[in-house]
Amino acid sequence: MATPKKGQGIAFKIPDQAAEPPVTPEAPSTAKPGNPRTGVGMLSRMISGAQADTEAVTKLNAEIEKLKLQVGEQLIDPRQIALTRWADRHPDSFSSQAFLELKQEIESAGGNVQPIKVRPIRGAGADHVDGPRFELVYGSRRTRACLELGLPVRAVVDENIDDQSLYVQMQRENRGRANLSAWEQGVSYHKALNEGLFPSARRLAEQIGLDHSNVAKALRVAELPQEIVGAFRSPVDIQFRWAVALDKAYQQDPDAVLSAARLLAGRSPKPAAAEVFRSLTESVSAKGKPKAKDATRTFAIADGKKGVIRAGKGGAVTVELPRGVLSPARWAAFETALQKLLSELPEAP
Repeated sequence: MATPKKGQGIAFKIPDQAAEPPVTPEAPSTAKPGNPRTGVGMLSRMISGAQADTEAVTKLNAEIEKLKLQVGEQLIDPRQIALTRWADRHPDSFSSQAFLELKQEIESAGGNVQPIKVRPIRGAGADHVDGPRFELVYGSRRTRACLELGLPVRAVVDENIDDQSLYVQMQRENRGRANLSAWEQGVSYHKALNEGLFPSARRLAEQIGLDHSNVAKALRVAELPQEIVGAFRSPVDIQFRWAVALDKAYQQDPDAVLSAARLLAGRSPKPAAAEVFRSLTESVSAKGKPKAKDATRTFAIADGKKGVIRAGKGGAVTVELPRGVLSPARWAAFETALQKLLSELPEAP
C-alpha cells in the first residue's frame, strides 16, 4: 500500500466575502458606515458636512469678535462721542452720495466693520452721563452713520494719544478713505497752525505725509473771502487746481471778483462749480488789458471769411487766417504790410 504524500487530502475553501466578526457587548462593532451608493445619498452627505462646517465657522467668528473686543475694541453709543475741535468734515459731506452708500453698507452689516478710534475725555468716567465720554480721533463718517442708524459704533479706545498724534492720525486716516476737499483741508490746516500744533506749514506737511505745495494750495483756498466761497453751492466743491487762479484773480482785482461772487451767490439755483470758477476768474480786468473773455477776437475778411486774433500766455498774440486767404507767394508782401501797420499803431495808454 502506497504511503500518502505529505499534505495529500487537505482541501482549502476560500469564501466569497470575509465574514464580519460577531458583535458582542464586550466587543463593539468597529465597522465603518458604508459609502452612499446613490446620487441622493452622496448629496445628502455633502449637505450635512457643509452645514457642520458652516456652524463651526460661525462659532469661530463669534469667538474672534469676542477676542477683538477683549483686546481693545469696544461697542460705544455714538451719542457718547464728541467731535474733536480739529474736526475737518463739512456738514455737506454727510449728505453726499458716498456717505449714503457707506451708511447703507453699515446698515446691511449690522454695524461698522472697520473700527473708529477715540480717546477718553478727561474727567469723564464710567458714571458720566451728562455729556460725551470720548473724543473722536478718526472715523467721523462711520460714527455719524451709526448715530443716524441707532447702532453702537465699534471703536478702539486709545488712552495715551496726544493732540499732535491725534491730528496726524486723523489726517492720514481720512486720505485712506474719503479724502477731504481742498476747503476742508485748508480750514483744518489753518486751525492746527493757529493753535500751535505745528511750527510751520512745511512741518505740518511732513508730519501728515503730504507735499508742501498741496498744503499751501489748501491754505490758499481757506483764505479766500467768504463772498467767493459763498458763490459755490458748497465749499467742498472748490477744487485744488483752482486755488492759485482764484487767489490770483482776487489779488489782481478784488472789487471785480467780489462783485461777480455776489451775483453768483444770488442766483437760484447756483451754477455748477466749474461755471462759478470760470465766471470769477474771467471777471478780472486790469487797466489797459482786455478782459479774459475778450482775449479772443474775430474780424471779417472778404467772401464772408473770418480771421482770429488770440492772446496767449505771457502776452503773446497770434493771428489766424482761414485756409486759402494767404498763399505762400504773398507771405513777403503780408509781412511788409504787417510791419508798416504795427509801426503806425498808436501806443497803448
